[in-house]
Amino acid sequence: MRYPSTEPVVITCALTGGIHGKEANPNLPEQPGEVVAQGVRAWRAGAAVLHVHARKPDGSNTMDPAIYGELHERLCAKTDAIVQLTTGGSPSLPVPDRLTTAKLAPEMCSLNMGLLDFFIRGESIFFANHRADIEHFAREMRDRGVKPEFEVYNAPMLDEVEHILGRGILEPPYPINLVLHTPTQGGARGTPYNLMDLLQRLRDLPVPPETWRVTVSSMGRTQLPMTTIALAMGLNIRVGMEDNVLLRRGEPLRENAQLVERAVRIARELGREPATPDEARQLLGARGRERGRLPEGGNALLHEQTAARA
Repeated sequence: MRYPSTEPVVITCALTGGIHGKEANPNLPEQPGEVVAQGVRAWRAGAAVLHVHARKPDGSNTMDPAIYGELHERLCAKTDAIVQLTTGGSPSLPVPDRLTTAKLAPEMCSLNMGLLDFFIRGESIFFANHRADIEHFAREMRDRGVKPEFEVYNAPMLDEVEHILGRGILEPPYPINLVLHTPTQGGARGTPYNLMDLLQRLRDLPVPPETWRVTVSSMGRTQLPMTTIALAMGLNIRVGMEDNVLLRRGEPLRENAQLVERAVRIARELGREPATPDEARQLLGARGRERGRLPEGGNALLHEQTAARA
């Protein structure tokens, strides 16, 4: 990381998430047609990575491989973005179900690095990511050519990152998302101090600092200030309606692309251009795909299930 940086910035757009629904903003995309339409517009606005969750027709969370497979195929057909499928899904979903998306073999998946309590609609829900689960998910991703992005919500989760690195399961580069200000007990708040603390601790891990690919995301009202700081520091950023449903106080977002457009404007004011998807692939170590097509092995789980039923 060089300050100031003129390196291209990889912008991830997290389209919908698994915490809030249309009660937070009626424009939040939930159904496949909504997610794809907003994903295409976010990509056109400058997002190189699309982070994807899926919902049932009633808006509740799901890890249904058919729904994720549809989203994966349609987003690959309509954009050249890296499609990053969640393995977090929702804290309310069983851990084995959350492995579904890795078996669809997208270019990237998220990999949550520890334990949290999420506060969702007045309830406290335990988000289980035990060490054995993390290691199992990492191996499944590696075996399918899926590049994981470590999702780190607090400093102790860097110990789990160190453990995975020590097991020799994954190869560099190492994408990592520092996730701040989540509605949790245990997550770090979205403050400059906490960001600097995590970055310093990251440098203490036993891999060369140049192998990290750091993204910063922060929830709610902290999204804009924390991602702006990250841009100025030469880091990558994540925006999107998973993390924030307002453009500014009192003004609900119409769509995800607004957040990407604002991020691009700020980046350019700081002398940085948005990375293209192919630039992002080279930087993040994603395996790539032909434009308009799934990556090699993509949606293999669906083909296996179809063959088993035949």
